[in-house]
Amino acid sequence: MSRAVYLLQGDEFLAEEALERLRAEEGTDPLAEASLDSGADPAELLTILGTASLLGGRRLVVVRDAHSLKKSQAAALASYIESPSPSSVLVLIATGRTPVDSVIRKSGEVIGLDAPRGRRLVGWIRARAREQELRLDDRAAWGLLDSVDGGLRGLSSALAQLSAALGPGARVGVEEVKRLFPRLADQRIYAFTDGVGDRRLDVAMANLRRLLEQGEEPLVLFGALTGHIRRMLRAQEVADRGARAVGEAVGLPGWRAERLTKQVRGYRRDELVAAMGILADTDVELKGGDLPPGGALERAVVQIVGA
Repeated sequence: MSRAVYLLQGDEFLAEEALERLRAEEGTDPLAEASLDSGADPAELLTILGTASLLGGRRLVVVRDAHSLKKSQAAALASYIESPSPSSVLVLIATGRTPVDSVIRKSGEVIGLDAPRGRRLVGWIRARAREQELRLDDRAAWGLLDSVDGGLRGLSSALAQLSAALGPGARVGVEEVKRLFPRLADQRIYAFTDGVGDRRLDVAMANLRRLLEQGEEPLVLFGALTGHIRRMLRAQEVADRGARAVGEAVGLPGWRAERLTKQVRGYRRDELVAAMGILADTDVELKGGDLPPGGALERAVVQIVGA
């Protein structure tokens, strides 16, 4: 049902898409459309809302950043919303609550547009891929999340790039995502090994599982973890001489050396030696044990961090 007032509340990208749908549904006059921000003068805003389109269609008036409305603007809008002009459609866009939420709920429509997260976000990516005529699996969706910045807008743009590069009907796996977006996983591998170094089991396990879900080879992750524990052992030998000595000993830049220096202070020497023993057992397990590779890595992380 057509309304005179709408509030699009939530993610900015989803709000822009919802606004486009409202333009089509309401059949507003594109030449008469007005767009203002939350700092607009209340009198000017009311004048625009009360001015009919010269071509006879309904006029769309968009107020952006409505979560930042000041008291005078909110009061003017609240008064208008109670008795809106039949010749205008007012759309407020906000990332959070606004001072006129309750008034709009009574007289207009509030459209919640929360950005999906976690598994729901993976589902959103796959649904958008289908709109682009792409067949994209879960691992590729997780990979895209790790390789693309810019929230939902960035993800939508990345899917358009995949469609342009691979063509309609293409099957997209993690390898295709890696090829087009090569930044994939490097930062998360550091986050995983730093989680172990910082003795943050929750961080280490979350990043490990994410890496496994997006298709990273367990042996690559095992190698990264083993290398990090070896660096910690070497760093511990010179840590009392400061981060510069640690950086020189293990070949790391200053900021990485400083972090490693802090990490080795959280482990005793015998714990790091024991960690190398745990990793030796894990190596055997990865090459033919009873546990699946991901399970073997998870067990090793728990044993090392909790040692």
